Amino acid sequence: NGWSKRMIAVDAADVKFDIVYRLRSYQYGPRPVRFFNWRNDQEHELGDSPLPNGLMRVFRNNGREGLSYLGQQSLNYVPIKAEIEVNLGPDDLVVYQRRRVDTARLNFDFHRRNEHVIGWDERQQWVDTVRNYRSKPIAFEMRLKFDGDVDFEAQEKTTSFDYRTVQSELDVRPRDKTEYAYSVTIHHGANAKQNRVKVTEPT
Repeated sequence: NGWSKRMIAVDAADVKFDIVYRLRSYQYGPRPVRFFNWRNDQEHELGDSPLPNGLMRVFRNNGREGLSYLGQQSLNYVPIKAEIEVNLGPDDLVVYQRRRVDTARLNFDFHRRNEHVIGWDERQQWVDTVRNYRSKPIAFEMRLKFDGDVDFEAQEKTTSFDYRTVQSELDVRPRDKTEYAYSVTIHHGANAKQNRVKVTEPT
């Protein structure tokens, strides 16, 4: 008769998910952002059918026979085996800080006739700190983006995400901190050859 009725599309219990913190200042801002990640598959107690478009709300048991609201996000159609990510925003219990500890200029290139500087390198030493005030360990994914011709070197394992971005994954223990030390060499003027970030092994 033209009337509509709401029906349950999916009923699942004990859905497994991973919690990961991501730092992408160019995408989410300067603070780490918490994500809940899982897949629409049998391993995560789902996968019987695709998930339709809708609004997902996330709540947590508050220990007092009630629920605490964590956040919400609109989801598009999710095929079977596709990944689902819910952005819950910054978490005050995970703090990220950047600290430049040294800067030096070197490898000067001079014009042959009038001896003025036409190229040089600037080497910056950084120590980034991730503090975890939570009672559980966290997984921390970090991406750093740079402009220009840059050589990047870190003590922790670091890979290239794209020609301007490097990424690293850190594990931070409960109520502890992890430091990520790295150096950035920026080529200026005639020393700059191409717009890219080159990741080099530590010496």
